[in-house]
Amino acid sequence: MKITCLKNHLKEAIFLCEKITGKNLSLPILSNILISTNDRNLKLTATNLEIGIEVEIPAKVEKKGKVAVPANIISGFISNVSGEENITLESQNNNLLLSVFNSSTLIKGQQVDDFPIIPQIGNRKEIEISANDFILGLKSVNYASSVSNIKPEIASIYVCSGKNTPLTFVATDSFRLAEKKFNYSFPDFKGILIPQRSASEILRIFDGRKGKISLAFDKNQIFASMDNIKFVSRLTEGAFPDYQQIIPKKFITDAVMEKNAFNNNLKAASVFSGKLNELNMTVGSKNGSITIKTSNTEAGEHVANIPAKVTGDDLKMTFNYKYIYDCLSYVSSEKIILRFSGENKPLIISGVDDNSFQYIAMPMNLA
Repeated sequence: MKITCLKNHLKEAIFLCEKITGKNLSLPILSNILISTNDRNLKLTATNLEIGIEVEIPAKVEKKGKVAVPANIISGFISNVSGEENITLESQNNNLLLSVFNSSTLIKGQQVDDFPIIPQIGNRKEIEISANDFILGLKSVNYASSVSNIKPEIASIYVCSGKNTPLTFVATDSFRLAEKKFNYSFPDFKGILIPQRSASEILRIFDGRKGKISLAFDKNQIFASMDNIKFVSRLTEGAFPDYQQIIPKKFITDAVMEKNAFNNNLKAASVFSGKLNELNMTVGSKNGSITIKTSNTEAGEHVANIPAKVTGDDLKMTFNYKYIYDCLSYVSSEKIILRFSGENKPLIISGVDDNSFQYIAMPMNLA
């Protein structure tokens, strides 16, 4: 193999691939990036057997071939190469020689035959969606998924659609739930569970890219491709909880307020929260406000009254402040509504002018 390409293109491709490589004592090849060629492009491939990525960049190909080199070595090298725009890559006995105008570097590689084969899309059905919407859908709920793999189905993002069902993204960790909907549907898009780590990688790789992203899936895998990037991930097996059953249908108190005011006061209150991030919330219809209070035996205490239009019963509840704060940046309207279904019962947060997103938080029981 011998090719010449732009250093910046190679650098970006390496950085996309590096974090997907795996550390596996029985399969050391997984810590490598496979570099291969076709007639006009250079392709970089990485996988940890759960997820995989292929990135193609334009190159002047003098001789075809392939080589596998450690991701951390080539990443560390390319991040410190300055000056020249072009860089030449040449394979030599399973090693990789990189040359710029005034220097050359040899990186020792491994047998390319040991590198796993990345699954391809094949005849699976594909759909196209705005990359911005797909990324927004994942962002809006990803933080609410479980960080524990004890229950893999809730350590995942549930994505579904149907003939009469809008494209919907849902995540929960049993203490909170986030749901984001978009006003279009795909009749053949049955529910899938994207592992939380895979969703985070999709966000890292595709966030900020413009245009359409192509999605293909079967019962075991999802494929996402856009521009020069192909991403594949295993899907989580199992069934997502029937979350519609836990969404309250009746409410005893509603409170409408400015999102920014609520957001800023939560940030201030968080400084004084205890080890459990507890936040005491008092809703009063007479004085038209929500009072939030946090206290810490070492730091002190904080009390804030936030103006609100309150209808219904007065009540007092305790929440994990982080579980309230996390969702606010994904409410698109300037005013939010907090809907209380009763003491020690779920709270729903949504936008006054945005019904595409709703968030459910369970109160804390400190008794």
